Amino acid sequence: MQTCLNCQRPVIVEGQYCHHCGAKIVRQRLTFRSLLAQLGQTVFNVDTGIWRTIGQLCYAPGKVCRGYIQGVRKRYLMPIAYLFFIASLYGLAILLSKGEVRYFHEDFALGFISHSEPGIEEEEVARQLRPLALTFILLSIPFLAFISRLVYRRAGYNYTEHLVVSVYYMGQLLLFNLGFNLAQVALPASKESVVVNSIFILVFVGYAWWMHIPTFRPRGGWKLFSPLLFMTMMLIVLGLTYGWGAELLLDATVEAE
Repeated sequence: MQTCLNCQRPVIVEGQYCHHCGAKIVRQRLTFRSLLAQLGQTVFNVDTGIWRTIGQLCYAPGKVCRGYIQGVRKRYLMPIAYLFFIASLYGLAILLSKGEVRYFHEDFALGFISHSEPGIEEEEVARQLRPLALTFILLSIPFLAFISRLVYRRAGYNYTEHLVVSVYYMGQLLLFNLGFNLAQVALPASKESVVVNSIFILVFVGYAWWMHIPTFRPRGGWKLFSPLLFMTMMLIVLGLTYGWGAELLLDATVEAE
């Protein structure tokens, strides 16, 4: 009797799926063509939840966050998988652009460091910070969750649920910044444009309202000021964290040289 290779239980020979665990029964050998087909289905099929999650996090982030917290798990990509998917796209863009595309965390850290060594240009500093960008991103998320729990304590969410919101929030910031960077690469003149940079700041700050208001549902005047308080506390904490981390990295680099 044929058994399922996933759960090791007997299956119906004519069946396409195991009636115990639901896994697809594979009878053909793996080929390069089938591998590419599986990859394409995983990435481009909306049923995987990737594109649905991206789209709804753009226009209805509260629906995604509240839905996932309340138990809608199959419809959306899980938060950490979503974050790593966006980070992977970002890393690929950095690689293909040969450094023209940056993580916004690099610029954020550069804005807070007072370190200036003769002969070390900003591009070189950014290059040294790049390997730690993902580490900065991951380490900042628990801080964001702690801040949101303080600001939105009346929402009744526990720390883990705030962590879910913060992971989705950081993934979206990466996605927005990737689009912003690609636009600057395509239109170099926009790098010095006050209008373009102002639009990015508005998106960066405004998304806190767009996500947090429908997710945490603050009431009255707190609906206006709570996202502002969250952003202020976030910028202070991340500024100190990134700036301190960048200082340590650059000091270690200078000493090694």
